Amino acid sequence: MKFIIIFLMTIFGPISLAQNISDTAIFKIEEQIFYLSDVNKFLRPLEVFRCIGEKSYLVRSIELSKKDYESISPFVGDYKVLTRRQEQLQKLLLLNKVLMYSASINVEVTESELDAIGLKKCNKSGELSTVLKLFIRSEFLLRDRFLRQRTPVALDAHLLEKIRIFYSGVNRRLSSQIYFL
Repeated sequence: MKFIIIFLMTIFGPISLAQNISDTAIFKIEEQIFYLSDVNKFLRPLEVFRCIGEKSYLVRSIELSKKDYESISPFVGDYKVLTRRQEQLQKLLLLNKVLMYSASINVEVTESELDAIGLKKCNKSGELSTVLKLFIRSEFLLRDRFLRQRTPVALDAHLLEKIRIFYSGVNRRLSSQIYFL
C-alpha cells in the first residue's frame, strides 16, 4: 500500500501540489505580507479611482497606466510573470504604503466633495469598502497637504514633484520588501 501511495505522489504530486497552492506572497510592508489574492482584491476599488481619472491626484501622481489595473492570474505557474509585471508591483507597493500612511491621519470628507470628484458616478455599488475609504482618505490627504484646497487644480510639474518627494518620505518611513525582483 505504501508503494502505491509513494508511486501516486511521485506521479501526481507536483501537479496536485501546484493546484493546491492558491496564493503567492508578493511583497511585505512593515510586518504585513501581501499575497496575490490581496493585490487582486485591492485592484477592484482601484478601478473606481480609474473611472474618476483626471480628477484623482492620487492615481495621476503615481502614474498608474491602464495595464496597472489588470489583475494578475491567481495561479502563477511561472514566476517570470511577476518579474515582467515588476513595474506594476512597484506602483502598487507605493500605493499601498500611501494608503497605510494615510490610515493613521484623520481626514474628513463631505458628500459634496465626493460628488465633485465623481465618486458616486464611478462607484456603481454605492458601498464604501475599507480599501475604498482609504483611497478617499489618501486622495483628500494629498489635496489638503499640497493644494490647501479641495477644488480641482491642474496638477503641474512643480506640484507633481512635491508629491513625489512626499511619496519618497512615506517610502522610507514604511519598510518593505518585494519578493519577485
